[in-house]
Amino acid sequence: MRVAILTAILGNFDTPVDPVTQRLPEGVTEIAFHRYTDDDFPPITGLTPRLQYRIPKLFGWQMFPGYDVYIWLDGACTFQREDCVEWFLQQLGDKDMVLFRHPNRRNMRQEVAHIEDKLAINHPYLVPRYKNGLHKEQLAECLSNPEFKDRVLYASTLFVYRNTPKVQGALKAWWYHQSRYYSCDQIALPYVLWEHHIDVHRIDVNHYKLGYVSLVSHHREPPTAPVE
Repeated sequence: MRVAILTAILGNFDTPVDPVTQRLPEGVTEIAFHRYTDDDFPPITGLTPRLQYRIPKLFGWQMFPGYDVYIWLDGACTFQREDCVEWFLQQLGDKDMVLFRHPNRRNMRQEVAHIEDKLAINHPYLVPRYKNGLHKEQLAECLSNPEFKDRVLYASTLFVYRNTPKVQGALKAWWYHQSRYYSCDQIALPYVLWEHHIDVHRIDVNHYKLGYVSLVSHHREPPTAPVE
């Protein structure tokens, strides 16, 4: 098995911190780390860095091909122990993906309401990210399917996935929602996973409280934990 750890820092937004060198778990022949930066993924005309970084986030399996399992880390976090990959592979087991439950909100409706509340008071963290985003319209599309139940919200900062056609299809659908509505990427994630029958191992602990992942401060903002 070959494992890739991917992250991206575009527009010099975050402080680059490499993950601790990982030991090889049994059955793993390679662990590769790749960070996309402005050097190897230069700014695309018309895209903000926040939208552009979502391309390797969702399509790392195309851009850095040949791996069986991918671990995505947003630029705001990194691995701080040598057994992180081993632990996450244990969590993955025979599932399609590993995701963390959002630590503060329970479902998509609550996330949209949270964004609306913060935009109404000109919150300095959310306004530059989500002002005029179509998060309400995105939620309405997901909830238009009467079979879907809005019962969970995931933190999209870190996730693990198998490189299979089914998972690839879900990631492509996730990109549709992000490019169509240009909003908080985690809003549509529960719907996309449900729609594509992705078997998720959900971890109900805050990912920053496990001791495996540490937060990296932003260059341009106070070092508060991000929403996503």
